[in-house]
Amino acid sequence: MANNRYSYETKLEAVRLLNEGVPGRKICKMLGLKSDGLIYTWRKYVRNGDYYRLNQKPGKQYKYNKGNFELPSDVIKDMEIKQMKEELEVIKKYLIMEGLW
Repeated sequence: MANNRYSYETKLEAVRLLNEGVPGRKICKMLGLKSDGLIYTWRKYVRNGDYYRLNQKPGKQYKYNKGNFELPSDVIKDMEIKQMKEELEVIKKYLIMEGLW
């Protein structure tokens, strides 16, 4: 039995469909995936911002700093924007608390 490999785009599409409420088994049939458990794992990676793990090759152990950490530029920009928004929310809450907002 050979390991199946799925493209980065297929993984992101599966996560997008799952987030829209499509059942995992239906996504597997639509995209030709082996198991719906894969989709939930990929969604966990996306939620944690670990997009590089969607590109990982079998056997790579990223928690030990092995493998390729390069992310697409659009993903990096999205992560930076998300981080900036979170920082602004913290500052805004602080200013409201101090009565300066």
